[in-house]
Amino acid sequence: IEGMGGREAYQSASRLSTSHFSTSRWVLGALGVRGWLQGVPVQDETETAELERRDPDRGGAGTGDGGQRKRKVRKRDINLLEVGAINRELLDAAARTRRVNKTSETGIESESAYVDEPVYRLNVRAIDLRSSLEGIEEADFLRLPLMSPGDPSMRYDAIVCSMVINCVTTPEDRGRMLALLYHQLRPGGLCFLTLPRLCLIQSKYTTPQLFEEMLTSKGGIGFELDSKKNSPKIAFFVLRRPEDEDAEERLENCALDPKWTTITEVKKGKKFRNKFSVVLDENEVSGRQL
Repeated sequence: IEGMGGREAYQSASRLSTSHFSTSRWVLGALGVRGWLQGVPVQDETETAELERRDPDRGGAGTGDGGQRKRKVRKRDINLLEVGAINRELLDAAARTRRVNKTSETGIESESAYVDEPVYRLNVRAIDLRSSLEGIEEADFLRLPLMSPGDPSMRYDAIVCSMVINCVTTPEDRGRMLALLYHQLRPGGLCFLTLPRLCLIQSKYTTPQLFEEMLTSKGGIGFELDSKKNSPKIAFFVLRRPEDEDAEERLENCALDPKWTTITEVKKGKKFRNKFSVVLDENEVSGRQL
């Protein structure tokens, strides 16, 4: 980063790149296809008529039967973490509202029947090492405390890490970042990861195939590959933390493939000048030390 002229120059270049590709549009589109922008279901939630009367918008209309129990799918807002945020696009999307006419609920048509409602059921926390915009917290993801240590189901629904891992300075810290991306997600949560294709194509130490294997194999990070695509310059991954993962089993029996724990030259030749590589630590990948 210093070679680029410092963090301010890096952030300016990153903002320029978003004029060609919008990370927020990609993320919101992927969440929208899954129906998550209107909330994610709270599993095994049984609502009462009293809860519905108190919160009709979030829980559904009341039964009017004096409190008789009723099964209802209850939804909650998405919790999304953006790592290395260089603009406010996702924060602004979460703050976007629309005017809604509530006349049908009140039976009285008046100006007061119109209310502002969020367009998306989305809570965004945006962080960067050095914040330059309002609403973006100054925080180091590599030192961010694990969310809800005792209950993985309460962690982030989605994490966006776009063009960040390539700026992490050591292979070991890149491995720690990938382990944290996994463990900061709830089971079933999604990680949106992008990096320059040159890091994979021109590196002496990895290939696109090896990098994907490291992300998705049981001897690596252990994500499920939801989808992937390439532009001429950027590799895009949507990764899922397995829904049915046994966290205790992973903690006790995690065994990394040795090829992910050291740097090995896999390509030779003068054209392979990029030194991008990732080294995994078993204690971090298992979740024993984060």
